[in-house]
Formats: sequence, C-alpha cells, structure tokens
Amino acid sequence: MKEFAILFLLGPDRPGIVDEVSTFLFARQANIEDSRMAIMGGCFSIMTLISCTKRQLETIKAELGQLENLGFEVSIHEAKDPEDLPALAELPLKLELKAMDHPGIMQKVVHILHEHNINIQSLNTRVTRAPLSGSPLFNLILEAGVPAEEFMAAIKEELTGLAAEMNLDLSFKT
Repeated sequence: MKEFAILFLLGPDRPGIVDEVSTFLFARQANIEDSRMAIMGGCFSIMTLISCTKRQLETIKAELGQLENLGFEVSIHEAKDPEDLPALAELPLKLELKAMDHPGIMQKVVHILHEHNINIQSLNTRVTRAPLSGSPLFNLILEAGVPAEEFMAAIKEELTGLAAEMNLDLSFKT
C-alpha cells in the first residue's frame, strides 16, 4: 500500500539542489507526485508530495540527516492520497493581477475570498521592476475553488470593485 508524505526543504540557493533531492528520493524508491520549488531571497525551497511504501517512508525519515548535512532545513509530514480526497462541488476561479507594489494588496484579495469560503489552491506572487522606471510591480496569480452555493458573478464584481479602488490591473482567466 502506498504511503504519502510532504517533504519540505529550505537552504541557500545553488546549482544542483533539485538533482540532490530527487536522487535522494529515487535511491529510496520514492515517487515525486507533485512539487513546488522556488528561489526566494537567495534561498531555494522545495515542497513535494511523495509516495512510497511504509518501509521506504521510514527509511526516508531515518535518513533525512543526509539532506540536512548538505545545508538544508528539512521536515516531512504525513499526507493523504490525492485520489482518496472527496471531490467538492466547486467552480474554478483563476485570476491574475498586477499593480504598483504597496502593502495590503494580497491581504485584501484573499480576505474577499475567505468571506465567501473560497478555497485557494495555488497562489504565486512576485515583485518585479517596471521596464523603464524601475518601480516595483506586484504580480499575483491565483487559482481557487468557489463553492457551488456562492455566486461567481458577485465574487467577481466584488474583486473588480477592489481592483478599481486600489488601482489594480485584474483579469480573470479560464
């Protein structure tokens, strides 16, 4: 029977990290099911869902020190088989927004979603520099599940109102 776990790893960025971590997992016969990896502030982070047998998972847990010896902070947490999770009656909501960076943009967007019991499935943000002025630009890409009992048009209207109020360039994706 397959066991599932989420491996978290964080350390100073350098070439070869993904190779080292995937080699560690492959050598212990773990399969990478899903992952998110990114460089942030000079650090490289990995969040990955793995599957393997119970014995293989015990071995991985016992040998995490090998990754720590490479300079990483590492933790592992039990997870569920994604196939066993109940399917929810949800409509997909995908949006992207851009704006001159200032505090509170993300908080106000996610607060609206929270008020409507919307489950955020993926959220990525990044601050970049405007090509000519060098001014900081905030970019947000979000995917979420809107419960069937919520009205999509009302949610989009509320988000559009926030975009007008905060001078955000908001677009809904399909």
